Amino acid sequence: MSYTVESLLRQGIRQFLSILKMSAKNSNELIDRYEQMVNGAASFYFDTDEIDEISDYYESKGLLPKALKVIEFGLKLHPDNEDLKLKQARYLLYLDRAEEAKKIMSGLADYSPDATLVRAELLFIDSCIEEAHALMLSLLDSDDIREDICFDAMDIYADYDYFDELLEFVAKAETVLPDSKELLREIAAICEERLEYERAVVFYNKLIDKDPYSLADWFSLAKVEALLKHYDKAIEACDFALAVKENDESILSFKGYCYYDSGEYEKAIEQFTEYAAVTKDKSVAYELIGECYIKKEEFDNALVFFHKALELDPSNSNICYQLATCYYDLGRTKESIVYLQDTLSLDERDDEAHSFLGEILLREGDYERAYRHLTRSLELNRDDKETLRLKGEACLRLEYYKEAAEAFESVLQTNAYDLQTRFNLVVAYARNGNEAEAEQQIAIIDNMSHTFDFGDLPHEEQQRWKHVQEAIQSLKDFLLRNIDPSQKKELLS
Repeated sequence: MSYTVESLLRQGIRQFLSILKMSAKNSNELIDRYEQMVNGAASFYFDTDEIDEISDYYESKGLLPKALKVIEFGLKLHPDNEDLKLKQARYLLYLDRAEEAKKIMSGLADYSPDATLVRAELLFIDSCIEEAHALMLSLLDSDDIREDICFDAMDIYADYDYFDELLEFVAKAETVLPDSKELLREIAAICEERLEYERAVVFYNKLIDKDPYSLADWFSLAKVEALLKHYDKAIEACDFALAVKENDESILSFKGYCYYDSGEYEKAIEQFTEYAAVTKDKSVAYELIGECYIKKEEFDNALVFFHKALELDPSNSNICYQLATCYYDLGRTKESIVYLQDTLSLDERDDEAHSFLGEILLREGDYERAYRHLTRSLELNRDDKETLRLKGEACLRLEYYKEAAEAFESVLQTNAYDLQTRFNLVVAYARNGNEAEAEQQIAIIDNMSHTFDFGDLPHEEQQRWKHVQEAIQSLKDFLLRNIDPSQKKELLS
């Protein structure tokens, strides 16, 4: 088994807590004595409990090779100690030295739960699944089965991805543990990690049956139902959670998100308004309300709440961006430009703001500034083909024809049937004196117009292609005005 944070997190916490049982002074003295001895500065004797504590210390720090060396040193002092041998085998497993661990376990007469876990894991490594699973289940037959052993078993099942066996283990463990709630929360979390949301719902409902007043479990259930897009059920779970703890900010805001994601924007506004009444961070609530109004296309109302949010949080670049989009949708481009500039003064690395501002400036005829912002946006996000297309248009206007052609060629690599971009590419080649490439692009357009089924394209794009022959003739007329006279006869043919 690989030593990973995920598989050993809980165990690391347990080890850390065990170390806390020692006084800080004693712990430091013990580690200092051991390290002095390792460095050859002194010679000390350590009993088995001290060896155990020192190895726990290194294990809690994630220093497994050092922890193993402590145990190996301890076994020189106490060669017959089976607890140390078992720990040695466990560390070897963590360090992917399974064969060495197997040799140790073959000579060990320890059949404790910890030893059983190591033996079961070795069987999993050897793909002896049924035997390993049976050994794991046997742990639950003990009258003194502990919760931490069950957690360790679950980690092993999860590490080797035996999910069905894990579910069977948990089902049996639930019947034998005095309190299985933490175990159920763990398996629910594992289900979420695996995107097994329906199974997670089952476990959260079991938890709620055991404790109907558990705020955390109601909230977890709400989140999983929302992931399943069961928004009515998620909202219902939020209501039960709020019955447990009225005005809980996290629940109130999440319920608003559920309404928002389900498209019930009016109810979302009501919910976020309720959230705004109890939260200290009112700017967040106002921003959320503003976003709801954007969805309702009530941009004037959205502006009111975005301005309220910005007044409370003037350094929030996202609110500035939201204001810019609202003003743009209202046709107020001057205000939109101002708030995009504010966005960039707060976050110069916002590629979307650079692109949006570049697009507006392009439409406004400010080609130099548009070019600068579109170029900067692509420096931050080079894969944005729409921004690259806009930059190509700016280059055309600025007579940077070679750069324009490069931009349009790149856009067409991912959308070969973007007619406007292909027309622009023809213009870029022609204006740059590359008549052969321009003619080739016209031939491509002509061929596409006769051979490609455009049924899957958006309606507007379909209409463009229906008039492509007229467009081609226009392009030919353009080329006739711009190319060498000696080539006109060939073009007319």
